[in-house]
Amino acid sequence: MRLLLLFIVVLSAEIALSQDPKKQQIIEQRIEFIGETLEDSDIDLTTYFDDLFNYYDNPLNLNSATEGELIRLHLMTDVQIVSLLNYRKLYGDFITIYELAAIDELDLNAIELILPFVVVEKVEKDDFKWKNAIRYSRHEIIARYQNTFEEKEGYIVKPDSILADSPNSQYLGSSDKLYLRYRNRYKDRLSWGFTAEKDAGEEFFRGTQKQGFDFYSGHLFVRKLWKFNALALGDYQVNVGQGLTVWSGFGIGKSADVMNGKRFATGLRPYASVNESRFLRGAAANFQNEKIDFTLFGSRKRLDANISFDDTLNGFDNSFTSFQISGFHRIPGEIEKQNTLRETIVGGEFALKGNSYRIGISSVHTSFDQPLIIDTSGYKKFKFSGSQLLTTGLNYRFYIRKLTIFGETAASDNLKFGTVNGLAWHVDPRLDLLLIYRNYDKSFQSLYSTGFGESADNTGERGLYIGAQARISKKISINAYYDQFKFTYYKWLTNDLSHGREYFGQINYKASYNSSFYVRMRNKVTQRNTKDDVEGIKGQEYIRKNTIRVNYDQRINSQWSFKTRFEWVNHFYGDQKSKGVMFFQDLKFRLKKIPLTLYGRYAIFDTDNNDSRIYAYENDLLGVFSIPSYFYKGIRTYLMLKYDLGRKIDLWLRWDVFSYANRDTISSGLEEIQGSEKTTIKMQLKIKL
Repeated sequence: MRLLLLFIVVLSAEIALSQDPKKQQIIEQRIEFIGETLEDSDIDLTTYFDDLFNYYDNPLNLNSATEGELIRLHLMTDVQIVSLLNYRKLYGDFITIYELAAIDELDLNAIELILPFVVVEKVEKDDFKWKNAIRYSRHEIIARYQNTFEEKEGYIVKPDSILADSPNSQYLGSSDKLYLRYRNRYKDRLSWGFTAEKDAGEEFFRGTQKQGFDFYSGHLFVRKLWKFNALALGDYQVNVGQGLTVWSGFGIGKSADVMNGKRFATGLRPYASVNESRFLRGAAANFQNEKIDFTLFGSRKRLDANISFDDTLNGFDNSFTSFQISGFHRIPGEIEKQNTLRETIVGGEFALKGNSYRIGISSVHTSFDQPLIIDTSGYKKFKFSGSQLLTTGLNYRFYIRKLTIFGETAASDNLKFGTVNGLAWHVDPRLDLLLIYRNYDKSFQSLYSTGFGESADNTGERGLYIGAQARISKKISINAYYDQFKFTYYKWLTNDLSHGREYFGQINYKASYNSSFYVRMRNKVTQRNTKDDVEGIKGQEYIRKNTIRVNYDQRINSQWSFKTRFEWVNHFYGDQKSKGVMFFQDLKFRLKKIPLTLYGRYAIFDTDNNDSRIYAYENDLLGVFSIPSYFYKGIRTYLMLKYDLGRKIDLWLRWDVFSYANRDTISSGLEEIQGSEKTTIKMQLKIKL
């Protein structure tokens, strides 16, 4: 029966691919699944999904795929990966894709998810040659333009007399946002290219930006070359262990995919995104064999920082008081902070590995050309200060049948520790469990950490997370987690110790291959200072946020599909209550005779304030991840067109507007718009050669 169902799944996937061979359509669902769980309107998932885009063009051969390559799919749990590799080792190469049904840990949903990105083929001898890599590589160019119709305060021309007194009252550049990316790839072996971006408000080929774009990034990345498993030059990222020592890329935390709380370290990766701080620039190399995994990396780059010029302590001419990570250089005040700090990073990891284990030791040394000197009052008392930091960690992963035990313990050079440990248990084909315990000392310091937890810097926190994923039947599944946490020192907006908890539940019903429905419930409780100051002391009050979402997806036929969603939020700050509701209707239409796809949304929302805001993922240009927040009262609409100009050129056009019913102005400061509407237009051209 299972083999018959798998045959139907494979056949359906082949029909879907033949009807729409573009990877954007296939990957779109996975992007939304990750994106809709994030409450961040300005997050970049480009690097995270680069591997999926590559594997669609160059499917991964299951007969030669390594553990690292399967991890980079981001579609399988570690238990599923190990089970697949063990099956291949025990029975030899796969003969047909239908053999996946014989692996107990791979249910039909998991198989359906990976089918577009894998193949079963005979393993050929590695005949990598540079002339073939150059001759048969794929070139890709993406050019993007974005602007806002309504004039913002920062673009209104001010008299010279006002600018003389307030030079930061006007943006120096135009409101155009520009993006250009070139990338050359040969399968999964070679990647090189560059990325350039100009933010709205920044100058372009004039003034302080005579070099054109404000940000440039370039990389050369090679896999399986001579003794190197991976070699990176230029800009790259490093992920190690569970993210406590170094994790320079994006890391998923608590989400509807409850098993993703466990980090999947991908080691070295090329960097082709536009975040101007969370990457490394220099060189890195990885060496691997059956027993050893060894990585070395070095980086030196300039960062934006707030500089204090009147400090001569410790032999330095200057010091800095904070990092500036926005990447904006639109006004003199932002430009004077640009590239004022030099950061040098040296590190590596040495790991022993086998079929059922991996144990690694990693260390990262970070230094700056001037010391960080901060105000140590309040919640910043134990934060990093100085010019150098050494963080060293031990990470491990053991596989015991259907159980994975994993974790990482790291120590900063002040001998304070952070640790995260857990286990993932594939109980049976219908149930997966995940348990994660973290304990981060209030003085633990790691500048590039992205470990699991509530704290962005992984300090002063203890917590226990329990997640479960149950498949009740072929059509019904349940995802749920509970997280209890306690902060062992003050946090932002708290003048005392605080604690909290969060629970999440989602019931999924898949009525058919073309129809799905889910109901989501989420409740989170934290603490914050009271708004009222009583005798100079601020007490603690509970913040409670309840969310209920009902979502329905329907694919009518090969041309039409729609999505309907209703979401309700209740927010309590002590005795103060705010609430919000949102309803949207999405439509997607693909013409048969013309290679044109239309995306549209009509949404209405009504929230009392920003506390009860609601986030919702939106379809956007390829490589753009739009998760805006809906707050106050109004209507949100967008329309996007994607036109395929042959097999080599794709064109996107997108228009969106927020129309508020109870606002006379939108935003504040230099971003303020006089009026009740904000309209944005985006255009993108992608060329493949």
